This record gives sequence, structure tokens and C-alpha cells, in this order.
Amino acid sequence: MNHSILFSLLIAASLAGCASQPAQPVQIDRISPEQLAALVPPAQAKLSLDEIVVMSKQGKSDAEIIEAIKQSDSRYSLTPSDMLAWYQKGIAKGVLDYMQQANALAEQNAIADEINKREKARAEAELRLKRERDIARMRSMDPWFYGPGFYGGPWGYRPYWGGGWRYW
Repeated sequence: MNHSILFSLLIAASLAGCASQPAQPVQIDRISPEQLAALVPPAQAKLSLDEIVVMSKQGKSDAEIIEAIKQSDSRYSLTPSDMLAWYQKGIAKGVLDYMQQANALAEQNAIADEINKREKARAEAELRLKRERDIARMRSMDPWFYGPGFYGGPWGYRPYWGGGWRYW
């Protein structure tokens, strides 16, 4: 009877040793609204909306007005009610659509640039940790390892050609 209890405890202890840790939740580095406002470039209208109304009333086509907006490097942040008001003043629907799309694209590009910058920093940190881990492994496996190159062992200057226990 005592042997079966002891055997059961031994089995339970060995199975507990095989248990794995639960997976850690993925950490997401979120951008706060303040950081987002700082990332997204503010809309700058070098060509005013009133000038665009005048161009529309002069009979210029949508393509000409859009080209003028591109040349002036202007961006407009318009709410739907603003777009309706400017449409009623005479700006064509195609021009207003372009203004909205250009502003959205600029915001997306600013956010993508920040994500790429953070991803690059994360990859560099990961590579640095991997290098540190590899150097620590080399030190633990090779009693003569003092780093790559021509560094001395315990007797001073000697060329490093990969001696040590793992090569024997």
C-alpha cells in the first residue's frame, strides 16, 4: 500500500515537472492620442479654399484644380459638414474627394513611418541581445575564448584560431 502511494506521488511529481508555462500575452505598444497628434502633420492650406472656389467659378477643370493643390503642397482637414458647405459654395465633388483622400493618406504615411521606426528599433535590440547571448555561449563553451581576433589566452599574445573544448 505504501509503495502505491509513493509511486503515485512520484508520477505526479514527474508530470508536474513536464508542465509548461502558459504563453505570455503579446505586449502591444500603443500610440496615445497625444503621440498620434504629434505624429500626424497638421493640415496646411497654402492655397486657400476661397481661392479654390474662385478657380472653380472661373471654369477650371477638377484636374487643373487638383494639380494646383498638389503644386502648392496644401492639405485640408475638412469635416463632412465643412465639405458640404464648400460644395455649396462651388468646389466640385471630385476636388473635395481628393482633399479628403490626400489628408487621409498623409496621416497613414505618418503612422506607418512611426511603426517602421519602432519595428527597426525592436529588431536592432533583438539582434543586440542575440549577439550578447551568442558571446555568452562562446565564453561558457570555450575556456580560451576572449573575443574574436588576436587576443591572448592565459600565456599572453596568441592568435585565436578556434581552440578550446568544443573543437577537440
